[in-house]
Amino acid sequence: MHLIGSPASPFVQRCAIVARAKGLDIEIAPPPGGQIHSPEFQAMAPMGRIPLLALDDGTYICESQAISAYLDEALDGPSLMPASPRERARVREIEAIANLEVAAGLRSVVVHRVFRVSENETLVAAGIAQAEKGCMALERLLADAPYAVGATLSRADAALAPVAALATVLGDQPEMAAMLQRQTVLTAYLDRAGRDPVLARSLTEMRAGFAAIRARLAQPQHA
Repeated sequence: MHLIGSPASPFVQRCAIVARAKGLDIEIAPPPGGQIHSPEFQAMAPMGRIPLLALDDGTYICESQAISAYLDEALDGPSLMPASPRERARVREIEAIANLEVAAGLRSVVVHRVFRVSENETLVAAGIAQAEKGCMALERLLADAPYAVGATLSRADAALAPVAALATVLGDQPEMAAMLQRQTVLTAYLDRAGRDPVLARSLTEMRAGFAAIRARLAQPQHA
C-alpha cells in the first residue's frame, strides 16, 4: 500500500499523517508517467488528481477525505477520532473548513501567483477572502489545547496542519502576510503542531516539496 502524489500537497500529507500516526511509514510515490495528466495516472484516478491510495490488491481509493478515513479504520492502533459525538463533530467541522474553505481559497493563490497558469487577480482576491473567512471560523473553533481537538492527535490535525502550513508558505505574498497577522489562534496552533513528530515530519516534507517546485519554476525555461 502506498500513496500516489506529491509531498508538496497538503492533501497528500493529510493522508500521510493519518498513516504515520497509526504506525505505518507509508511511501509517497510520484504519479505513473511523472505527472497527473499522464494516461497511466488518469486511468487509475477517477477524478484525475492526487492523492490516490494504491492498495495491495491492485485497487485504488481517491480523495483525501475517503483515504484518511480508510487508513484510520483499516490500520491497527487507536482511532484518530475522539470518543464523544460532540468532539467527533468538531473534528468534522475543522476538516470541512480547512479543506473546503481555506485550502480552496489558497488554491487560487497557488495557481495564479505561484504556478502563474494565468494572470487573474480577481480570482486571487476572491480566493484570499475565502481563505480568510475559513481562518476566522477556525479561530473560533480551535481551543487552547495541544491539538486541534483535545489532548491527542486526530484527523482534524491531519487535515488542518498541512493547510495552515501552506498558508504560511504563501506568506511572501503581501495579502497573505497581512491575513496571517490577523490569525493569532491559528498561528499558535501551527506552532504547537510543529512540536508533534508526526505532524512536524509532514510539514517539513511539504515545505521542502513546495520550495523545490518554486525553484524549478524559477529556472529559465519557466520564465
